[in-house]
Amino acid sequence: MSDLSLAARRYRLGLGMFTEGVKYFAGWIVAAVVLAFLVPFIIGQWADVSQSGWYHAANVGKICTAIVGGGFLYTMMPTMIAQGVTRRELATATGLFGLLWSAALGLVAIAGFLVEHAYYGLLDWTQGIDQDTPLPLESYGHAFEFAAHYPLVFALYFTGGALVSAAIYRSDSGWLVLIPVIPIGLALDDLLSSSEPWGPGWMVRFVTGLADDVDPWIGAVLTAAFIVLGAWITRRLILDSAIRAKQA
Repeated sequence: MSDLSLAARRYRLGLGMFTEGVKYFAGWIVAAVVLAFLVPFIIGQWADVSQSGWYHAANVGKICTAIVGGGFLYTMMPTMIAQGVTRRELATATGLFGLLWSAALGLVAIAGFLVEHAYYGLLDWTQGIDQDTPLPLESYGHAFEFAAHYPLVFALYFTGGALVSAAIYRSDSGWLVLIPVIPIGLALDDLLSSSEPWGPGWMVRFVTGLADDVDPWIGAVLTAAFIVLGAWITRRLILDSAIRAKQA
């Protein structure tokens, strides 16, 4: 029984990281939901609303997910290992945490677009995505089709954040992994979405056009492949990392 309990510890740890992460960021998530629906209502008192507030909130969620994936791993690794958690357990737990977080936040994103579609419909607003030329989501089916990629894209950002964090912890020059990870991540995000590329202006110019005439299913396959590869590299970095002594 003790052996079985020890084998399952990594999964309990991953579940615990997820539940504690949700508790820690619950206030931020609620605030994002409130603002995404409140700000358009305020704007609607003086002007026609033609853009989805939830679209912007969901994009912010991508960055937050990368921060969660990287921040939790970087800060918790030395403490957990010092308390007897093995590197293999931590790697598995982080992977489970990422899957649960991405799935949960992805479902919230999908539900948000559907609720917002009803909300905008009641007020006769246009649920448009993109900033320059809003693409209207004209039906619940259209809204769901657009939002369906969010669980996968959140997993993409979580993996990218964890990979960068593990590389930085592993080596002082690990931050160089940002050079390939950021453009690849934004390009894959662009492939998955039917909206315009988003992000820093110089990076948007780099990825603009990469998704032209590319089937979204190809984008999904490439994204899944990057997630698997990134997770494997992150695991190897965790297993090879030495615990750093604190500086006096």
